[in-house]
Amino acid sequence: MESIRSLLPLVDEFVIALGPCDDDTEAMVRAIGDPKIRIIPTQWNERIQSDYSVKGFVYGQQKSIALFNCTGDWAFYLEADEVVHEEDLPKIRAAMERHLNDPRWRRWR
Repeated sequence: MESIRSLLPLVDEFVIALGPCDDDTEAMVRAIGDPKIRIIPTQWNERIQSDYSVKGFVYGQQKSIALFNCTGDWAFYLEADEVVHEEDLPKIRAAMERHLNDPRWRRWR
């Protein structure tokens, strides 16, 4: 939850690809109560091999689902165990604004 909260001041939307949970993950995300949060329901292959290379592919697929559901000018990928320090938010925003119209950063459009 801290990971999500750390980035909310910077974003227009926070897209989460979330598969079925047998814990309280979805409830905890919804409890944040921020309208910027958008959950994209996904389905994991429950019979996936335990081989890390295969799981890595599935993790990448889940990240892509979230990425391709983003609608803004920028996408900021954050793992659940990562946080953005509040002092860095103005620096990140300034860099995003400075480079918004730079064609080298427009590959997702």
